[in-house]
Amino acid sequence: MQDAKEAKQRKSGWRGKIHSLRVQVGLMILISYLIPMILLGAFSGILLLRGIKDKTEAAITSGAEHAFAMTKQNVSRAVELARDATYDGELTAAWEKWNGGTAGDAEYLRLCRGYLERKYSREPLFCFAGCFPVSRPEILMSIRGSVNDSPAYLQELQQAVTLLGEKLDTRARFFSFSGRMYLVRNLLNLRMERYGMLILEVSRENLLEPLAELKKNWNAEIAVRLDAYGNRGENWDQLTPGLTDDMRAEKLEYVSLSGGEENVPDLKVTMNRREQYREVYDFSRLFICMYLLLIPILILMGIYLRRRLTKPITLLSDASRRLEQGELGVTVPMHGSDELGRLGESFSHMSLRLKELIDRTYKEEIELKNAQILALQSRINPHFMNNALEDINWQARIEGSETISAMVSSLSILLNATMARKDRRLVTLREEMEVADAYIYFVQQRFGPELTVEKETESGAMDSILPLLTVQPLLENAVEHGIAPAGGGRITIQAKRAGECLQLGIINTGRGAEKEDRERIDAALRGCATDNHVGLANIVNRLRLIYGEKVVIRVDMEQPGETGVFIDIPQELPAGREKT
Repeated sequence: MQDAKEAKQRKSGWRGKIHSLRVQVGLMILISYLIPMILLGAFSGILLLRGIKDKTEAAITSGAEHAFAMTKQNVSRAVELARDATYDGELTAAWEKWNGGTAGDAEYLRLCRGYLERKYSREPLFCFAGCFPVSRPEILMSIRGSVNDSPAYLQELQQAVTLLGEKLDTRARFFSFSGRMYLVRNLLNLRMERYGMLILEVSRENLLEPLAELKKNWNAEIAVRLDAYGNRGENWDQLTPGLTDDMRAEKLEYVSLSGGEENVPDLKVTMNRREQYREVYDFSRLFICMYLLLIPILILMGIYLRRRLTKPITLLSDASRRLEQGELGVTVPMHGSDELGRLGESFSHMSLRLKELIDRTYKEEIELKNAQILALQSRINPHFMNNALEDINWQARIEGSETISAMVSSLSILLNATMARKDRRLVTLREEMEVADAYIYFVQQRFGPELTVEKETESGAMDSILPLLTVQPLLENAVEHGIAPAGGGRITIQAKRAGECLQLGIINTGRGAEKEDRERIDAALRGCATDNHVGLANIVNRLRLIYGEKVVIRVDMEQPGETGVFIDIPQELPAGREKT
């Protein structure tokens, strides 16, 4: 039991802390700080990251595609220049002379040199050009070779080219030899017979110059494969074309593959992701710094709110609890020109004033009780009043005065209705009309033939339910403001059922409504009592208190000389009401 009690106390204490204004204000500040910052940061970060990524990807893709296109143009030009060695026909003509015996070795080499000099000596794509007949490979003519190209190196190059040429047919092919890049092609005669080989050493700097610019600008790593030349360490078959973002390795890769097409390079560009997304990382650092700088501001806001809000409210709460426990005259040490300061001063004044009033009221309590006892002892008993009226009524009948008897009976009906002796608040229209008839009898005695009362009531409406004393005050209002000032007139009582609603109308002729009357009537319809329309205002307030906005009340003064009050009373009884 003790453990359960302690657990309950801990739970209650925890709930008390949660419901504490200090905790709630702190949570509100924290949420007000975190939610906008998180949403703003996430939204801005997503937009910025997406924008930077899109911009970076577009720049990488367009730049790589442009460099790749320029490189392809250089490759195509190199292949076209190699193909011209066959199409120009000069090397073929020199070989036919040499092969036919009309030209010796020296003449053949001179003719070959002349062609190679004219065709390739000024071409920046090549730094070496040579050719030899396949029947005698040792007859090699070359130009623009490196000073380090020894006969042994050239012989090994010839052997590699000869083996490669056996598989080339009419194609040109790039390949790597001793770390250098070469382009080779078979030399064919008009009968498409292979008679020689063309060797062109390609200047990698000039051929891949667009990619070199790309590498320099992006600080990237470039890998190229072109036919049999290229990076042997790359697994090209497993690469995916396009741009790939490898977040784990912190790198971006752009890959363009030839798909097996000859003389078309495969390209792989590898970049540092952090360098390319530098703006994203700068934004992240800025965002973190902003968070760190706002933490002291948040702490200062919390201290300020504690001193200016939670502490004063705590003082007021404690003082209110002490006042509730009966400690009168308790005050709080709160002053100042702000709202809480004025509230504290008002509370202190109220507490002191309350103590003063209670002390004075307590002293007057006994005298007030004595006065009430005396008033109750002298109050007239309603039953005595009703019995007295009955005695007068019988005496009038005995003496033969029917008029006095009728007036006393009508007065008795009115007294019973006004005193609500049966403790009923909702009655039928039939019962309400009995009260109305009693009132009409008195009024007709007053005005005689000058007053005409007409009833237009449907039989089906007589059992409708409405609040007690609804019709009689409307009739009294019509008499006092219409009939009496004119010295007579006509009153029409209308009642009918319209669906689940009783439509009741009291129309009177007599004095027309003036501008002041219209203003007072409008005020009464709003429930504001005036000196001349207290009854109408009371009816409006009572009906709206019972039925709310479902009841419809309007006053019609459009017809000259007539004023009508119309009320639509719902027949659906309000909750908690009964017919009897």
